[in-house]
Amino acid sequence: MTAPPGPVAWLILVYRLPASSGLKAVIRRKATALGAVYPANAVAALPASPAAERAFRRLRNMIGEGGGSAEVLRAAAVEGEPHLIAAFNAARDQEYGEIIAGSGEIIAQVEARTAAGHFRYHDLGEMDTELKRLSVRTGTIRARDTLGAPNGGAALSALARCRAVLDGFARRVYETDTLSATGTGRDPAATLN
Repeated sequence: MTAPPGPVAWLILVYRLPASSGLKAVIRRKATALGAVYPANAVAALPASPAAERAFRRLRNMIGEGGGSAEVLRAAAVEGEPHLIAAFNAARDQEYGEIIAGSGEIIAQVEARTAAGHFRYHDLGEMDTELKRLSVRTGTIRARDTLGAPNGGAALSALARCRAVLDGFARRVYETDTLSATGTGRDPAATLN
């Protein structure tokens, strides 16, 4: 994804919570999960979109119910926008890094199982479930990567390589299953024990 051609419209959530409120960490975690960055304490920013506005309005409501106050603002950066874009992209790159690492872990598991000669459906199922989780997570990250984080392409490549390696492992599991079912390649002594 490429960087935006011009200035970015931002949504800003500015909030205050009572000192005794346990919501501070909850609000920050929820805003960060949306992809927001924090240019200042209790100030979250997201590139403007209808989905971002809905999410910030929900957080504003939660803050109000918790005894705090909040405003959702639409803004354009007068100064410092490159820094804000860099922070937003760095957050996406960190998320993409988790996809790259997760893909690498699945590939390492496949290589370990292959080296050990273990081609089991159970292992395939676990790794397939993890690959699906990574795929869904990648879709979520890509949906909010509106400013062109550099590691997006690397994450997609890692996920595609992981999928190809797991497909190859699946073929080996199926071959092993077929050989076991037909008795071909089975050790006759193993059936007597």
